[in-house]
Amino acid sequence: MTVERCLIAYDIGRAINPMLVEGQLIGGVVQGLGGALYEEFRYDERGEPLSVTFADYLMPTVREIPPIEVLLTEDAPSPLNPLGIKSAGEGGITPVGAVIAAAIDDAIGLPGGVTQLPATPQRVKALLRANRRSRAAE
Repeated sequence: MTVERCLIAYDIGRAINPMLVEGQLIGGVVQGLGGALYEEFRYDERGEPLSVTFADYLMPTVREIPPIEVLLTEDAPSPLNPLGIKSAGEGGITPVGAVIAAAIDDAIGLPGGVTQLPATPQRVKALLRANRRSRAAE
């Protein structure tokens, strides 16, 4: 699976430092992509960790990160403080898993198919096999 492009639209209320906000959002997207496609804490039946090195615990590298475009808007300042500012860090990470799962569901034609993240190649292949079997049974 390859993410070819990523767009972020985020209302910040009032951006005190727009470059910092963009960096936080981009960092959040990268972390979200890791959680959606690569990173998984695995344990054996005794509870011993199996993901103990970077060979076992995959993380996205610059090779896997698509171009990320950010659109910051300041259309709705927060009424909760005099500067009208809002937080920004979680805005990049929160939706990524759902967006990736929905994109995979759409690509394979199986709405609601992805029920567990990360959506590893093995899990997606299993979904494809199950989808193929269910269509053949119809």
